[in-house]
Amino acid sequence: MSRPEPKRILVVDDEQRVRQAIQRVLGDAGYEVLSAEDGRQGLEMVARQTPDLVLVDLMMPVMDGMEFLDQARRRYPGLTSVVITGFATLDRAVEAMKQGADDFLAKPFKPGELKLVVGRALKRAATLRDISIEKSRNRALINAMANGVLVADSSGAAVMANPALLEMLDLEPDGLQGKPLDQVLPWPEVAGCLGRVLRGPEQDPAQSRCQCSLGSGDQTRYFQVSCAPFHDARGAINGAVAVFDDVTAWRRLDQYKSEFVTTVAHDIVSPLAAVQGNLQNLASGLLGSLSEEQTELVNRARERLGGVVELSRDLLDLSKIEAGALGPPRRLELEPLLQEVIKLLAGPAEDKGQGLSLEIEPGLPPVMGVADELLQVVLNLVGNAVKYTQQGGDIRLHAYPSGSKAVLEVSDNGPGIPPEEQEAVFQRFHRVRNADNRHITGTGLGLAIAKKVVDNHQGRLELTSGPEGGCVFRVELPEA
Repeated sequence: MSRPEPKRILVVDDEQRVRQAIQRVLGDAGYEVLSAEDGRQGLEMVARQTPDLVLVDLMMPVMDGMEFLDQARRRYPGLTSVVITGFATLDRAVEAMKQGADDFLAKPFKPGELKLVVGRALKRAATLRDISIEKSRNRALINAMANGVLVADSSGAAVMANPALLEMLDLEPDGLQGKPLDQVLPWPEVAGCLGRVLRGPEQDPAQSRCQCSLGSGDQTRYFQVSCAPFHDARGAINGAVAVFDDVTAWRRLDQYKSEFVTTVAHDIVSPLAAVQGNLQNLASGLLGSLSEEQTELVNRARERLGGVVELSRDLLDLSKIEAGALGPPRRLELEPLLQEVIKLLAGPAEDKGQGLSLEIEPGLPPVMGVADELLQVVLNLVGNAVKYTQQGGDIRLHAYPSGSKAVLEVSDNGPGIPPEEQEAVFQRFHRVRNADNRHITGTGLGLAIAKKVVDNHQGRLELTSGPEGGCVFRVELPEA
């Protein structure tokens, strides 16, 4: 392995005795030492030799140390320098440091002092160089990203944007420097997301992401925005960064898929319902009596067909919810909606000998929402509890205020959901399969619909289920 090259040090001093002493001490310490008699010669050697450090005397003929530093700073901004001064010129040494010198060494000095100051200056230079390289690397990485990147300071003012974001917003590089985010960005939701991140780590991680769009019609571009804070050495939030991920292609693909599913589901619901009605007529003997075997076949066909009809209707419901076709959000009182759910499901619960109860605590706040969508959420949660809880089980719908939120809890004493399945149950078409529920029909869309609606209402849907059985689905909705 090759040894690193020694650091190169230039001594600029008109006293030969001082130059020789420094050369001897630093040479013995492993440095390569060069020397110059005055400032002008020193500048020429800096140009030719590119030293790592310059030791410069302040009091010299031809060109003194102050002029040398002034010219060197303008020509070679990264040059590290230490001024050598006598006690009589200590004030000038301080002035030299204000003008860019990194340290000073007072005459007369001891070898140990010289090596200490040189080592300290070189270490500082290496640190600054590493910082500069890291900054350059980060800037190159950010500028090369196809995603838009915006950096804000702790006060919420824009600090930097990469070329992708500037092109996206049709801005010049200095078009946002130092300006408040709400003046720079056409998306209040992004400015709000960055503001929440800057307020502190106690913020909900889900609140550090948002969506926005740019343009209109077929030219609309959609973005998923992720925001994150960065910290200073003491751990205090020093600013935040937002990354804009263009999800237009995925959005359009999802739209085409949804349109296809909606079209297919819509076109098959009516004929399937007609066939189901005819099978009902057959099973009831309206068109003549059937044998026991024929009745069993008709009932089995009705059951299978009913599952397809239910799936089609769930797909239509999901498409309407995603398209916002059920209407704009309004201020809602939840109590009538919850009572409606209990009324609709009282019959199925009674058929299984189950206890179905509703408890609403005082002070339940109103929410902003779409009534039909929220009704669908509670129907799906309570309906699942009725469907999967055993005969004679208990289902409880509990609503109560919590801070600035309305909380709905649907609990049962059924078989529960295994830990490895608890995240997957909110995915489309996922169903927990076991020997107890094998005979229960379902589409696997109910919880996916509920999750989608709650997310659209800026709320949260969580599941808790322990090894002893039972499930609790908890819905949090922000107060209107």
